[in-house]
Amino acid sequence: MPKLMLTILCLLICSTLAHAADHTVKLLSQGSDGKIMVFEPNFIKIAQGDSVTFVPSDATHNAESFSVPSEKSSFNTPYGEATRVTFSEEGVVLVKCLPHFALGMIGVVQVGDNADSTKALADWNKAKAAVAMNKEIIDEALKKVK
Repeated sequence: MPKLMLTILCLLICSTLAHAADHTVKLLSQGSDGKIMVFEPNFIKIAQGDSVTFVPSDATHNAESFSVPSEKSSFNTPYGEATRVTFSEEGVVLVKCLPHFALGMIGVVQVGDNADSTKALADWNKAKAAVAMNKEIIDEALKKVK
């Protein structure tokens, strides 16, 4: 009986992992719309357990969380290297490129269908004064959270 239970548990875990998707977000010095220092897309909605591969266009970009549902969702990718991050916690994550944060190089990741954006909005409103451009892009991205 214990072997049967173990087998069933393994199958459930494997089937969950098999359905996880990998999404791509590019970190660009110039986006397809001509705006500079952007995440493309700047808003992405994913399922819990999905991954996002952050792909910097050059060695000056990285992806670093600055608003997370809890500390276990924090991450910081190396500069210039495509890096995959798995999102295991539902909620809204704000991501910045550290050297270009003041230029508004920020992205929004919604994890799950019913994400509460209260913390992300509060963190964005605190950080907004330090951002010189692209503020409207982040405001619009946060409006997409449902």
